[in-house]
Amino acid sequence: MIGKILRKKLKRFSKFLAMPFVALKINPLIISFLGIPLALAAFYFVLLGQWFEAFAFAGLASGIDLIDGAIARELKKESLFGNYFETMIDKLVELILFAGFVFYFPLETVFALGFSLITSYAKPRVALVIITDNHDWPAMGEHAEKLLVLLAGILLTYFEIAVSGVSIMQIALWVIIAMTLVGLVQRISYGKKLIKEAEKKGNILPYLKSK
Repeated sequence: MIGKILRKKLKRFSKFLAMPFVALKINPLIISFLGIPLALAAFYFVLLGQWFEAFAFAGLASGIDLIDGAIARELKKESLFGNYFETMIDKLVELILFAGFVFYFPLETVFALGFSLITSYAKPRVALVIITDNHDWPAMGEHAEKLLVLLAGILLTYFEIAVSGVSIMQIALWVIIAMTLVGLVQRISYGKKLIKEAEKKGNILPYLKSK
């Protein structure tokens, strides 16, 4: 839900940042794809323990999500595939940014990634059961929320902040685990509600009606 709020709050700022790319008429799909090399650069600096550089590149990789849509709108190049492609890139960027920490905190990173993947899957999976749309689901631990916590953890790690001797980055990963676990429960509960409503209205997918 934070991602949606951020987009509304930063709409004008996103448009301003998009203007140079709009003036150059750069395809928004190319801008979306730039998130991957930026995330790889962040991954590299995480491995080196150069936290400020890691924060800078992780921030740029995450920021791409704010401007690619604005570029598409300004250039009149919005498309269904573009929406799909942008989302897939967002997930790849998220995976790469998390992956750098597996060498420092393997348990926390695996759980953070695992719960993130399962939580993300809960929404499209319901579309294999009922006829639904892509409206926002009420749930914690969405893409923007996870990246904000991750970025905060990287920045505070740069300042060598710890809590009772525990790395702030490790704490950040546990916060993400908790958020996504709560979000998973919320999404399963909401999915159940949608399925029950669809059953009453007959909006079950045809291949399931014959069973």
